[in-house]
Amino acid sequence: MKWSLIGTLIVASAGIACASEWPQWQGPERNAKSSETGLLQQWPEAGPPLAWRVDGLGGGDSAPAVAAGKLFGMSNRDGQEIVWARSEDNGGEIWVTSLGEAADQRVPQSKEGPGCTPSFNDDQLYVIGMSGRIACLDASDGRIIWQRSLVDDFGGVAPMWSFRESPLVDGDQVICTPGAADALMVALDKRTGETIWKTKQPTAASAPGDTPPGRSGDEPRRQLPPRESSEGSTPTITGSKNPELFVSEHWGMTAFSHPVPNGKYLVKLYFAETYNGITDEGQRVFTFDVEGHETTDFDIWKKAGGPRKAIVESVPAVVDDGELNITFKQQVQSPAIKAIEIIPQGDDADQSSTARVKAGESNPFKDSDGNTWLADQGFTGGGTSPGFINRSGGRPGRSSGRGRFGGFGGPRPGAAYSSAIAIEWEGIRQYVQFTANALVGVSTTDGEILWQYSAPANAMGINCSTPIFQDGLLFAASAYGTGGGAVKLTKDPNGKISAEEAYFTSRMQNHHGGMIVVDGCLYGANGGNGGGIMTCMDFQTGETLWRDREGPKGSLLLADGRLYLRGEEGEILLLEPSSDQFIERGRFDQPDRSDVPAWAHPIVANGKLYIRDQDLLLCYDVSKK
Repeated sequence: MKWSLIGTLIVASAGIACASEWPQWQGPERNAKSSETGLLQQWPEAGPPLAWRVDGLGGGDSAPAVAAGKLFGMSNRDGQEIVWARSEDNGGEIWVTSLGEAADQRVPQSKEGPGCTPSFNDDQLYVIGMSGRIACLDASDGRIIWQRSLVDDFGGVAPMWSFRESPLVDGDQVICTPGAADALMVALDKRTGETIWKTKQPTAASAPGDTPPGRSGDEPRRQLPPRESSEGSTPTITGSKNPELFVSEHWGMTAFSHPVPNGKYLVKLYFAETYNGITDEGQRVFTFDVEGHETTDFDIWKKAGGPRKAIVESVPAVVDDGELNITFKQQVQSPAIKAIEIIPQGDDADQSSTARVKAGESNPFKDSDGNTWLADQGFTGGGTSPGFINRSGGRPGRSSGRGRFGGFGGPRPGAAYSSAIAIEWEGIRQYVQFTANALVGVSTTDGEILWQYSAPANAMGINCSTPIFQDGLLFAASAYGTGGGAVKLTKDPNGKISAEEAYFTSRMQNHHGGMIVVDGCLYGANGGNGGGIMTCMDFQTGETLWRDREGPKGSLLLADGRLYLRGEEGEILLLEPSSDQFIERGRFDQPDRSDVPAWAHPIVANGKLYIRDQDLLLCYDVSKK
């Protein structure tokens, strides 16, 4: 079974750039790896020397592409959404072209400007703006050759944080993701912009290739049975002076995590059996493990002595990596939990820093003792129940209001924030994209969906990181309590392709910094809006090899045997890949940091490291002398 990235073929056939350049999103092969050599293996204490800097770039998180002696990027400047070209030698502006008025994004994060990295191909440049403008420009002078709209031409719905995709150029096709019902993805003629094909967005019932072993093809993957309490009314709970803690719940989860300082804790797990489908002991049995303290054959009904009776399990735990972790494993019926309380222990413990999470609640609230509980968060997989029948419909385990993320009450977007890659498997070329609902494989010839895998997609459709394809596995991950999953593709005698899950892990909740596989190890930041921790895991098994908070949440690239990590607080690190431990080979802080997160990915090309911080572009010399 032969697997290969198409990116190499694209580079060779189109002659878009030499190996030391960075002609598109995540580099020549769209995997955040450079083949460049002769770079510094250890940085001086103050960091590598600054070659030049330019101000006045305009706002945005667009990391530059580097090709043909130029840097290409996007910004918002003076009320316009622009594409620009600058000299690789000194950063001087060569040309700037407006695509139209800047989009007015309603949410504040990253509203400063576009996030697309232009794609350089055959002396032309391809870009996607925040509002869905997609354009082809002459790379020599910035002249617009053609321009279309993912919204106006294809019915696309801009995600809450706008379109952030970087287009994929493959042969004569430009691939992008409008996210519409009849145009989830589209292929355009790179010379004219004309539509070649469109991909219909699949329904759960018709989606191919998303069926794990032992589950019928008619049942959507990971769709758990609907839940209820007591015919529309809130169940009456006995055995607790705080019965309000035992109504709503999270069920069907595989893990829970919450950031806490290192130390000793008493973890309290709140349970009560309120599901009418459970009528006796032995009907819901599961295992949970709190930081190595495993409890097997746990039966809520049996432990509490019947239904709607409160029970609290207390488990001691020691945290040494800044995060409390609990895993759940179904034995009979799905696990379910009402609340989790994490109480510091020890002589100097600060009880006021106790963390409390109320499963199933959408908003924080105070119990009758005056304690504040956080809304449902930190869980991997499953769904929530408010404690009464939900007659509003919608997919179990996901809010029926998901559409609000796209149009603030309008249609839900099918597009997320990821950018597609091209692969070849058993002679079948396909585009792989992480959409709002699933990782999908699409035929390059007609846009037909060949398979899909929904486990890594979070419930809010905020899927950002580019999929990974290496060593026979496809991997995708997202944050917001989800995680990452790997699949192998298989084909039945009739030629139907399926994505068979190899593993799923809650310890790679990669937000938008991306991940890299080096020598069988996957590196990436595990964590969402609350920050994260650099993590190394075995790519074939999903086993966590190490985690270290010296490596902050951020974005990655690989060049000459070193990982370049740009933390979202702005620090820049040089790391030596190792399956054993975190090894740092240099760290520095950029000058004149802005006051917004550093989300533009770092770039290495022709011996230079490029760091963008909104209006500022910095060029560092990282070549050996």
